[in-house]
Amino acid sequence: MNKILKFIRDNYIAFVVYAFVGWVYEETWFLLVEHEVVNRGALVGPYLPIYGFGMLILLFLLTGYMKKKHKLSDPVNGNIATLALTAFLFITFIEYTTSPKIYSIVTFFGRYYLPFIITLILAILIRFLIVKKTKWNKIKNIDITPIVVCLLIFIITTLIEYVSHYVIDVYFGKELWNYSHDFLNINRRVNFDASRNFALGGAALIYFIQPLINKLTKGKKKWLNIVTIIVGIIMFIDVIYSFFIK
Repeated sequence: MNKILKFIRDNYIAFVVYAFVGWVYEETWFLLVEHEVVNRGALVGPYLPIYGFGMLILLFLLTGYMKKKHKLSDPVNGNIATLALTAFLFITFIEYTTSPKIYSIVTFFGRYYLPFIITLILAILIRFLIVKKTKWNKIKNIDITPIVVCLLIFIITTLIEYVSHYVIDVYFGKELWNYSHDFLNINRRVNFDASRNFALGGAALIYFIQPLINKLTKGKKKWLNIVTIIVGIIMFIDVIYSFFIK
């Protein structure tokens, strides 16, 4: 198998794996929250392509960054990591400990920006305390790459979800999700809670699942080629049926 075909096969296998993982995540979440079993995707099969495409984009954009160790002492990455961790913790605290009435006050006066302004102030204070009030020499070499990766995944997946919702809604007339009643949502297409979960889940997949996929696709395996072709044909038929025939 030449390099181009292997590249296509390996990425398609990753795409299918993550599409299936996304489907399991969505089904499990809906079952726990709504207590119903509903196919959350637009396709018939147990896969959500948006998760597959999203993970491939993340791998393409972040693999190079992850190869280098980034330290807490780095003026750029260190500040970003502090801001990201503070934002995750503070906004999650606000989301799960306050009432809907406080939500409305925050969003009315802050127009959705107040939590982020408070987060920025807290991050600056925390960064100052870390540098001035701790044994800096002992912690300055801590690897904060995973934290920055989480933040980058948060941003990237938010953009992907927003664009995907817009395209599916406008061009196919389907609304597969709606965050209009959720805290910190943007035009019902994205919200903080979902993006945070995508960031944590995406980082876990990149750090723990992707190495297993790389091991699986290493070398020439004829059986893997056959399985890939069969799955590709099934998914192609599913797309044609779900979008153009059904």
